[in-house]
Amino acid sequence: MSYSQQVRDEIFKNRYKDPAEWAAEAAAICLCAGCEEEQGSIHVICPREDVAKRLAEDSKSSGAFSEEISYERIGRRGGAVFTVHFPKEEFETFIEPYLSPDVLCEEISENDALRRAMLRGAFAARGSMADPNRQYRIEILCKTDAYVKMLVLLMHAENIQPMTRVLDNTWAVYFKKHDEICDFLVIMGAANLMMELSNIRARHDVNKMVTRSMNLDNWTMQQQAEASARRTRQIMELLSSEKAATVPKELMEVARVHIENPGLSLTELGKLMDPPISKSGMNHRLKKLLDLL
Repeated sequence: MSYSQQVRDEIFKNRYKDPAEWAAEAAAICLCAGCEEEQGSIHVICPREDVAKRLAEDSKSSGAFSEEISYERIGRRGGAVFTVHFPKEEFETFIEPYLSPDVLCEEISENDALRRAMLRGAFAARGSMADPNRQYRIEILCKTDAYVKMLVLLMHAENIQPMTRVLDNTWAVYFKKHDEICDFLVIMGAANLMMELSNIRARHDVNKMVTRSMNLDNWTMQQQAEASARRTRQIMELLSSEKAATVPKELMEVARVHIENPGLSLTELGKLMDPPISKSGMNHRLKKLLDLL
């Protein structure tokens, strides 16, 4: 099951506390899904059956419409859709307040329950969530730019800063920050999925930390090997020159241990000395040895 469907399944478990909350969610579904007029009826086009079923059944029980609200499956190019049928005049009366920016600003954006109901409906209608194992992204598609502006306003009220783009005459509102996605899931009532997202991020952070640590260890070993090879070349150059006769006995022992044990760290080389010496002592003697070049 996709993460988008998991979000819808979880938010659809939430029921409305009052008719105004139902109306806000239903209006958002209609505005994002898009409508068609035919023979005195308005058909709301839902890409998924669970959304159409919720809209039809809840509209029927709301008392906002005098006629029975039904939905049906319609085969179209690119896949089937589900249309919910409303009487035209009653639907226009129902949807009209949600087309007014003033109503949205003054009554809905400042009311937590209504604002979140509209965001929930917008995602249910045409929202998607990417697999967080691959990327962080939530996107909601809209048929009109007017409602895009309303969605952005509602998200700003929740401290979410979305971006917008146009896709073949369809607007998209999206955001990609992990914290904003977690907040949005909680806002819609998908707290369980938010916890899963947090766990996924924690695993990613641990994996990144382990990778950085391994890369650092590999880099350190590489630097150590290159430094050892460079010192070995310099020591061999010294021992093959006329200056070899002037090298003190203790420094000749350092040269021997270093040449016979390529790649070891200074600490490990110091332990092979007789008697053993510290890392700083080994480093000091190597510097004295190389200064003879």
